[in-house]
Amino acid sequence: MWLALWLASAQAADACTYVGFADVTAPAAPAVIVLGERHGFQPDLSRASKVVRALAERAPVRVVLEAVHRKYQGVLDAFDHGQVDASDLPSKLEWKDSWGFAFRPYAPLIEAGLDVQGVTVIGAGVDLGPKPDDVEVALPPRYIDLLRPSMGEHPVPIEQEGTFLQAMAWRDYAIASAALKDWDGTGYVVIVTGRGHVEGGKGVAWQAAHLTQAPVESFVLKPGKEPPCNPGDKLWR
Repeated sequence: MWLALWLASAQAADACTYVGFADVTAPAAPAVIVLGERHGFQPDLSRASKVVRALAERAPVRVVLEAVHRKYQGVLDAFDHGQVDASDLPSKLEWKDSWGFAFRPYAPLIEAGLDVQGVTVIGAGVDLGPKPDDVEVALPPRYIDLLRPSMGEHPVPIEQEGTFLQAMAWRDYAIASAALKDWDGTGYVVIVTGRGHVEGGKGVAWQAAHLTQAPVESFVLKPGKEPPCNPGDKLWR
């Protein structure tokens, strides 16, 4: 029995790949890189910022943030043109009401459009809610199997699973489509989104791969104490 448990544990550990900074910044342009963060965690967002700055030394970078609702794109553009002070960003982005997590960890990413040459910042956040009726969104295969572990002791009732899956896939699709809208296909697109949209390779990255011919890579920025280890996941250890 102990041998069987050990083998199962070893197989689970081998299901994902542990990577470092060099691996995350290795893709050649053009490429889409999806980074899964724990919302508001400084270590994760600091790593994302370092990735953006490293890539910007080689090619233009579009930084796409789930944390910034798309309705604030005008604020981001004004800041990038020096028309908004950095100290005014939290209020103009209505940060406490629109996102809720601490602003400071995200500041280097939000301010990168002005601070780092060749970087453009895009807001990709959307309101929580059901999929709009006029939008068709593809569902990744076995999506419910991937999402079910995160439900814990509060699973979605079977009769509501379809609506739930559509809502989750819609959010993934909305973030990916905002990231790739009007992209000229050069340089990098770096999407910073929640870990739940990255793990398992069937969230934002899956939708992005269906919207562009450019290579799409996804990484989980910092695994927790007991991170899920899905086949194909790349965890920045």
